[in-house]
Amino acid sequence: MKTVEVLKRVSKDRLPGYPKIIFSNLFKRVRDNFYLEFVLEDQHYLYSSSHLLIRGEAHPRLEELVEQSRAFLDALKDFILASLFVYSAIIEENSYYLSSSSNVLICRITHARDAKFDLRFYSHNKGEILSFYHDKIYIGRDFIDLENFYRENLGLSVRFQSLLHQEKKIQERAKSKLKALKNYRKPFLNEITYLTNELVKEALERIEICNGNQLSDLKKSRLNDILDSIIYIQNLMLELRDFLSEFARELRKDGETQFVKYITKFSKDVSDDIRYLRKLSAQIHLKISNYKI
Repeated sequence: MKTVEVLKRVSKDRLPGYPKIIFSNLFKRVRDNFYLEFVLEDQHYLYSSSHLLIRGEAHPRLEELVEQSRAFLDALKDFILASLFVYSAIIEENSYYLSSSSNVLICRITHARDAKFDLRFYSHNKGEILSFYHDKIYIGRDFIDLENFYRENLGLSVRFQSLLHQEKKIQERAKSKLKALKNYRKPFLNEITYLTNELVKEALERIEICNGNQLSDLKKSRLNDILDSIIYIQNLMLELRDFLSEFARELRKDGETQFVKYITKFSKDVSDDIRYLRKLSAQIHLKISNYKI
């Protein structure tokens, strides 16, 4: 119930200041097909882009929030999209799905703590969402604070901490989902732990120089050092992603269908973060060059 309480409070206090971005056609299309899915006490409630409940039994307090706060929920969508534009590349990375007007974006909102929420994003064909809901495609995750739009270290630190959390979940699920756990322990699972820990350790040390909430905060004298660090971290992430892809191929070959989806999701998170680093790299290259666009 914390989700409803926090959203009701924020709807009265209003969302904090966030950039009013003029969206491209891709982002506009996503905005027009943006579905919100609320998680309350492990139950899921899916609302269409026009705020109609289309999955889950009506929850009185949630229905009251939606009915009384439609303008706020529209603003919340803009807040989330602005967050994705500034601090991620999820929309760009998944344009294959999201550029089609027949597909929708599902944003699953789960309360974390205070005014912070975990977001999980999926895409699905609009015409099949009710009949084949479980066929939705996972496209990424993000984290928002409804009391503060801007994020430290360009939003990078929370992303790398999340990779540690995801890796731990991989290890836990391996114990219950893998039929031949011992066959994968040393060659794959242990290596994933090592690669992830090394990546996060290096990343958190190197992004300390990204001491700003947005690119305009960064000192120009440090831009080359920041760019070098981002490129180095990106290469470590590519190594992890390639290893996860190899593991997924082995799992499919061996018929480990119950577990491979978790490796695929983890790999998807890594790919999204790589795209965000590339996005930052391009922007920093332009700032260094003084090239006017």
